[in-house]
Amino acid sequence: MRKIALLLILNIVALVAETELKDGNYSWFRGGSQAYLNVHKEKDNLYKIIGECLYGVGRKGGPHMGDLEFTAPLKDGKIVYTYKDYKFILYVNNDGSFDVEDNANTAIFGFNARFYGRFTSNDLPSFSCKKANSFIEHAICDNLQIARLDRKMARAYEMYWSAFFYEDKRKSLEKRLKKEQRAWIKKRNRCEYVKDYKNCLVTSYKKRIKELEKEFNHFWGYDD
Repeated sequence: MRKIALLLILNIVALVAETELKDGNYSWFRGGSQAYLNVHKEKDNLYKIIGECLYGVGRKGGPHMGDLEFTAPLKDGKIVYTYKDYKFILYVNNDGSFDVEDNANTAIFGFNARFYGRFTSNDLPSFSCKKANSFIEHAICDNLQIARLDRKMARAYEMYWSAFFYEDKRKSLEKRLKKEQRAWIKKRNRCEYVKDYKNCLVTSYKKRIKELEKEFNHFWGYDD
């Protein structure tokens, strides 16, 4: 009987741990859309959520934006927040990520700006470390600085890519960017054969991020 009771307690503890929402900064980005959330546990099971969502980050005139800030309890693995006609639901996943559902049929944010999507920690790279199968991918996953740089680079790439949506020569521009990115990845992967491969990766990522940001600014004439 004691063994059964102990197992039940351990299962409950494991369940609580699985649905724990950790403090930190989370985000998702795809094409011209991005969303960011800062999560902070205040007391008991109350969490303060501060966030910003953007749509059309590649537009010359800038993106449509929305922001929110609220405090709400985590109950049964989810946080629910409502304001007028707007509803925000956060579902905690077992792997530390969380999914957000919100209704887009509201005028409180800019056009098409919403938080809907899967959020992962900004301390993680742009790919799943569970699927890492090369020396370089494991090196990225094992180093916080490089993981953050990988995520930052991917965000810069997506932003630059999304700018092509508004151009007539979209296909040729996308083809050129893909070719450039493949060439950079091939060059980055050579860091495996460098003695100080970590520093090699940091340098490679910082240079690529700077290139992508410069090309985006030049594309819209921001650097004129």
